[in-house]
Amino acid sequence: MAKILLLEDDTDQAELMAQYLYQVGHEVRIVSDASVAIEALSSDVFDLAITDIFIRQGGVMVGNGGLRLIGNIRNGKRPDTGATPHDIPIIAISGVLGGPTDDHFLKMADSVGANLRMMKPVHPKQLLAAIEKLLAERDTA
Repeated sequence: MAKILLLEDDTDQAELMAQYLYQVGHEVRIVSDASVAIEALSSDVFDLAITDIFIRQGGVMVGNGGLRLIGNIRNGKRPDTGATPHDIPIIAISGVLGGPTDDHFLKMADSVGANLRMMKPVHPKQLLAAIEKLLAERDTA
């Protein structure tokens, strides 16, 4: 199955998603901010990334979230291979504000390179279907 990088600041939400993905055979690495995610990408190869758009630290929203991670994936280089990781599918998720503004922020994620976007709470079966779709598209490209 896939090796997945999950950027999520809500520990409970991250554990629920990871537990479901583990149960169906995926390997998941949970990180809580974009800096740690970018470091993980420089030392390991992932098949897919799931990222929350906004990250809170100490109850305050910070700029070290999903948009930064998506930009790095699409524009960064892997030090071990020198290759650009453009082929990593990305699922952007959000639910921080509620209402129509979340859709606006998810559209921003599209503009910087996310493949799919999902509103929180993310239903496990929908998440799995999205992962399978993106991995199949990557494998046939």
